Amino acid sequence: MKPVTAYPSGIIIFLFALLQRSHGQCKEAAKKSEMNLSVKYDLPSFITETPIQNVVLYKHHVYIGAVNKIYVLNEALQNISVYKTGPILENPDCAPCEDCKDKANLSNSVWKDNVNMALLLETYYDDQLISCGSVAGGICHRHIIHPDNPADIESEVHCMYSTQMDGEADNCPDCVVSTLGTKVLVTEKDRFVNFFVGNTVTSTFQPPYVLHSISVRRLKETQDGFEFLTDQSYIDILPQFRDSYPIRYVHAFENNHFVYFLTVQRESLDSQTFHTRIIRFCTLDSGMRSYMEMPLECIFTEKRRKRSIRKEVFNILQAAYVSKPGAALAHEMGLGLNDDILYGVFAQSKPDSSEPTNRSAVCAVSVRTINEFFNKIVDKQNMKCLQHFYGKDSKYCLNRAFSRNASYCRAQDDEYRLEVTTPLQRVDLFMGQFNNVLLTSISVFTKGNLTIANLGTSEGRFMQIVISRSESTAPHVSFQLDSHPISPQVVVEHSLVADGYNLVVTGKKITKIPLNGPGCEHFKSCSQCLLAPPFMQCGWCSKRCARSQECVEGTWTQETCLPRVYEILPSSAPLEGGTKLTVCGWDFGFSKNNRFELKNTVVHIGGQTCALEAKSSNKNKLECTVPAAKNASFNISSSVSVGHGKTLFNTFSYVNPIITSISPTYGPKSGGTLLTLAGKYLNSGKSRRIFVGGCKKVFPLILKCVPAMSC
Repeated sequence: MKPVTAYPSGIIIFLFALLQRSHGQCKEAAKKSEMNLSVKYDLPSFITETPIQNVVLYKHHVYIGAVNKIYVLNEALQNISVYKTGPILENPDCAPCEDCKDKANLSNSVWKDNVNMALLLETYYDDQLISCGSVAGGICHRHIIHPDNPADIESEVHCMYSTQMDGEADNCPDCVVSTLGTKVLVTEKDRFVNFFVGNTVTSTFQPPYVLHSISVRRLKETQDGFEFLTDQSYIDILPQFRDSYPIRYVHAFENNHFVYFLTVQRESLDSQTFHTRIIRFCTLDSGMRSYMEMPLECIFTEKRRKRSIRKEVFNILQAAYVSKPGAALAHEMGLGLNDDILYGVFAQSKPDSSEPTNRSAVCAVSVRTINEFFNKIVDKQNMKCLQHFYGKDSKYCLNRAFSRNASYCRAQDDEYRLEVTTPLQRVDLFMGQFNNVLLTSISVFTKGNLTIANLGTSEGRFMQIVISRSESTAPHVSFQLDSHPISPQVVVEHSLVADGYNLVVTGKKITKIPLNGPGCEHFKSCSQCLLAPPFMQCGWCSKRCARSQECVEGTWTQETCLPRVYEILPSSAPLEGGTKLTVCGWDFGFSKNNRFELKNTVVHIGGQTCALEAKSSNKNKLECTVPAAKNASFNISSSVSVGHGKTLFNTFSYVNPIITSISPTYGPKSGGTLLTLAGKYLNSGKSRRIFVGGCKKVFPLILKCVPAMSC
């Protein structure tokens, strides 16, 4: 056998310095610098005895509608007074608002919890709180709010039910809300107060307490109840469809001359698939002749290989909010600062169900665009009659020609309520960012030029995120508020001033969250801290993110960040230099414009410059080529410096790899012998190569390889 030739160690050492590109490094450093999603914030809150349904804010007082109680809190969420609304004793022989205590022992008497289905403010006749509950056919009570004592809602309470007017079995204008779900909108026009009501109804609702699917009723001047102005002031799902075609009313709002409702319902009488619709009719249309429905879709499109496009539809609206945009978003959407925008959080539903999954999207559309779309589609005749209200064989659905001007609210001689078949589509504002969570709440406010969304989830997480059509954004606030889902019922107050806040409901708890954010502690890196939206007022205080008044020790800055070094790879290299060094950490190349810049960044290894490679570096990784050194040295002083300072580290060493033995010293001519090389610092650098073969295993003191065949 021919012995293996012993090669000069210098050649082997030179090969130790061969370069090898690193992949997937610095992931741990990037993870350690991510926003802390587990931070706890101490926020003002109040816990009720029963679940909360509704919240109203009026003259610095918070009115909470809960099961069997109405609470009055001050702005600090301290309890001032409680008004008991239930349980209520119900008996078939007792009219609403009638005291039934003398029938308490009868077998057909039942005590029922009073769920607060609607809590409303009315200020035209009096400053009063109107509360509608789930008992007694869904009637309402009005509580006079005294100017000198807004917390007193008990001294003057009036039942809004007129027995003498509600005797007809097929009509009950004072029966307002449904136990299955209700949305009520109060408007004041031409010295009259109108209530627009959308109710989820089934066949279980029987006379004398008849509830209508959607209706408009007027508050009587006597304020003891309501009245329908015509027999066309309400529309009802036909009895045969009430159980098979449920309609859930999610949101209602008024804009200029129109009233809008947002619903979730089946696509048609024959379909099992649910979708979202927007309903619109004229505010002054007491006969609801201008009633129109149109599908509203929130979609996410993703381009894939070979230019194919995958489209996902988020079909179920969970919550909605209407507000005006900030200057930046208004410019991006081609809108004015006074234009109203409808924002919605949508979810994908389970197949043939309205039950949402944990996949959500956020879409926005201006009210102006909604109206333009209605007008455009009507002109194209893409519409049909409302079969769930009239039936397929109705005179309104057979051989019907649609002709109308949808732009104006004016009297019509004939019935022309209709359904638009073409959906109004909008694209997810956050491009699939929330496709693994169920969003349940949204509210929107502006700060400076920015438009910010408050989002809540089914798991009780609260988030804030800047809305932008031109830039990709991520939540700048995300913390666990509660274990209960965040309710769609959200109040935003003082959005234009420094002390603005949200009132957020989770189960039995209401929490006050500043619009400027709950704090800055969740930002773990300086760059995250300084790139937070300006209204949060965050700055870097030594080793943490804080507001200026919270920075007692250390220097507070909103301008600069020193780089942080987490680890270096490799930790040692041969004296010859040429090894590519990877420095892992965060806040590398920081600039206030959020661009990665290395022009002022220098890496020094033992006083010598390690030449940076800009193309392979990023905010969590710096790559540079180590210079040569004359002598071996351990844990040498090194640094990453920027123009205003530097960060030191001493975990790098220069070593001189030495081979002390090779075993075996010879092998067959055909090759294949496993060689073991022993020595010192054989794991230094990023790549080990032995010219007699490919390296198989690497240990600090041992190299193993299989030689190739030699001649």
